Amino acid sequence: FLSTFQMGRVWTARAAAGVPGSPSPVAAQGIRRPEALAAAPMQVDSGKDAPRVAVVGTGIAALLCTRTLACMARSSKSSLRGARVTLCTSRGKLATQMGPRNQTAPAPGKPFFDYGCQYFTASDPWFAEEVQRWSDAGACQPLPAGAVGTLSAAQGFNALKEGSCWVGNGGMGPMLSQLVVQTAKEFEDTVEHVSGFPDESMKVVGLRRDAAKGCWELMTKGGQKLGPFDFVVGGFAQHVLTDPFLLTGAEASEKMLRCLRRVESNQIIPIQVAFEGDPLPMPFTAAHVYGEEALSFVSDNSKKPQQNGKLGTPGPQHVTLLSTAGFAERQFNTNPKGYRRVAEEQMFAALCRVLGIQGLARHQPKVNRINHWEDGLAVNSPPESQGCLFDKDVGLGWCGDFCVAPGLQGAALSGRAMAETLEAWFASQAGGGSFDDKGLLPCDEPWSPIATGPSAQGISIVDIGGFLQVPPSSTHTDLVPSAIGGYNKDSAHFGAAGAPKGKGKSDSKGSGRGKGKRSKGYGKA
Repeated sequence: FLSTFQMGRVWTARAAAGVPGSPSPVAAQGIRRPEALAAAPMQVDSGKDAPRVAVVGTGIAALLCTRTLACMARSSKSSLRGARVTLCTSRGKLATQMGPRNQTAPAPGKPFFDYGCQYFTASDPWFAEEVQRWSDAGACQPLPAGAVGTLSAAQGFNALKEGSCWVGNGGMGPMLSQLVVQTAKEFEDTVEHVSGFPDESMKVVGLRRDAAKGCWELMTKGGQKLGPFDFVVGGFAQHVLTDPFLLTGAEASEKMLRCLRRVESNQIIPIQVAFEGDPLPMPFTAAHVYGEEALSFVSDNSKKPQQNGKLGTPGPQHVTLLSTAGFAERQFNTNPKGYRRVAEEQMFAALCRVLGIQGLARHQPKVNRINHWEDGLAVNSPPESQGCLFDKDVGLGWCGDFCVAPGLQGAALSGRAMAETLEAWFASQAGGGSFDDKGLLPCDEPWSPIATGPSAQGISIVDIGGFLQVPPSSTHTDLVPSAIGGYNKDSAHFGAAGAPKGKGKSDSKGSGRGKGKRSKGYGKA
């Protein structure tokens, strides 16, 4: 295995202690589930015909696909017994930051900003059991009761009454990093980890299929080739990444590219801001905001646990503000040069209203970063979704929350479904049986809007994902450029105005350009 790799600079996770146990056999509604794997042997007997699988992605979908495949590889009951899995990661959307640059990794005991996912809930029994495994390993914990709720100017803060609200210890980014390391260690006889962050020379940027041999190879940014692989699985959905990656695969990846171009996502403007004066009157950790055009969510990261599991970080409040999708899409696609200034003004004004304060001057806001999510959360899903995508003719699969429901739970269920689909396909080929590929490659069919809910499991969809016990609210507009005809970098990066002249720099004069500048305060002290 991996004998053809040029692995001189591969970072393989070997340091963390292994975590016992395997995914629960509890079935998710509508998604295939194999028999329990708890009794699987601890060593892999890999024959020359055992499949080789590459999973490319840095999020929960890729991770749970990898873990499920690794469990199958150890099971005498699975058609994938003896399989070898290579997990290729980079820097993902489940990110945590300290400084204005997105390459600044969080440090233990220091303030941080959760940049993407702010918290998550678990209503599916299998996922709830998986999250408990993460917690037992010290990667995450539930926030105290009453720490998360809804917030509006009219009704103030109302805590959610039921369900645990989970966060990563030290942020969502460190949580994911720890889980990847633990998976590579726990399944070191099965899983190889190739990390493209912070060493971007090992970042996987392309793929190629040898039709004569029926196998794939992957290419890294540094020019190395990884492989061969019988199957390749993708676990990311941003058009800025999927389009260039799949275009390198030429005809072999053309159908999957057409599928992924049908993914439609909302857009969000996040603001990271530290309040260096008087603390804001926020007796909660996080809140879904209602009744405001510009603001959908506020989170006080300084009340979240540190990497050692202890709640709270001393010092200034480090707050993440997330806009509504409607506001972000209108601003960015009609005002790409000035959206940061407008976002800072209007999102800060909305924060003042919902907190019942006259202004922010005495709280001394210092903006760390204002950005724009080109691909936020998916708003549509494949018709008759089986939880993943799969082109059986070439051995190319894809998983992500867009196949189930936006959020960590949807991503986890999709990753598991992807592994189960590969298992079913390999079994059909080995035993000459049939394989049901209905709904696995809808590249020419209209996709369906994701229902806002609440679902049968109590999940409602809001602009930043799916959660338990919150009123549904989706403000997505028709202003986001479609990628069905091909990804257009200019319209995606610069909104409806297209690429600016010259070097593409914004002429925004706002104070939120990611350089840690002191904000104006917007209002009286």
